[in-house]
Amino acid sequence: MLAITITTDSSADLPLWVREEFGGIHYMHIPVLLEGKSGRDGLDMFAQDIFEAFTARGAMPKTAAPSPDEYQAFFEQFTAQGSAVVHISVNSKFSSCYDFACRGAQQAQGEVYVADSRNFCIGQGMLCIQACLLREQGMAAADIAAQLEQDRARVKTSYYLHGLDFVAKSGRCPAIVALGAAWLNLHPAVSVNGATGELVIGKKYRGNHAPELWLRDSVKKFDAECSKDICLFGCTPDIPAEKWQPMESLAHELLGGFVRLRTAAESGCVVVSHVGGNCYVMAGMQK
Repeated sequence: MLAITITTDSSADLPLWVREEFGGIHYMHIPVLLEGKSGRDGLDMFAQDIFEAFTARGAMPKTAAPSPDEYQAFFEQFTAQGSAVVHISVNSKFSSCYDFACRGAQQAQGEVYVADSRNFCIGQGMLCIQACLLREQGMAAADIAAQLEQDRARVKTSYYLHGLDFVAKSGRCPAIVALGAAWLNLHPAVSVNGATGELVIGKKYRGNHAPELWLRDSVKKFDAECSKDICLFGCTPDIPAEKWQPMESLAHELLGGFVRLRTAAESGCVVVSHVGGNCYVMAGMQK
């Protein structure tokens, strides 16, 4: 059986140490355009660049999908070394990455299989971890890709958004919803349906303790529905340490029953381009 390399789009937002912990998850860095400057998510364009441009000038970034030829070259880095590739793409409802990755896989020399995560951010990352665990079990690359197409419906996410300005401007919700959320100072919880890839706006929080209330509600749901094997918890990198550390400590306290809890204050350009800053996220796998 060929060795298997797990790859994904950089929108998965898994810290390097988590990717290494699970045997290596390799990124295809997504192109980002900001104020006429182009770069690659996590290489030469970073979330902080987006925050600064939006705060100072109201500038909004644009993301693009790598071309099929770029995907082909990316995959062939690994197939040339005698490895099969399983690529977990960002949600096909949000991006052309899945379509272009499939074309690149068809052009590539060697075995390459592409799975649509129907998710993004660490929800996408959770499916990458699932791929690594299936690899550890000795499953073949084609079977891993097929299994992921089933397992994506089990990915459970909860996002705490400071507001809906970025979501509305990126076309993910009606502008009137964003206007109402801003007027009422509401902070919505959002999830992604892993079966359909659709964005779902849920309960809305308000007040100084809104993030903590969201976290406690999310933990109750995750504790009841999710496997205790692993849970991911993170935030956008604009959140200062004095706000992140109490939330991280509370997450460890409330999620102590999970075998692996991985926390990180790290999100890249792609996710920040869609949801903005001051956001938290949790992801797990349904039992």
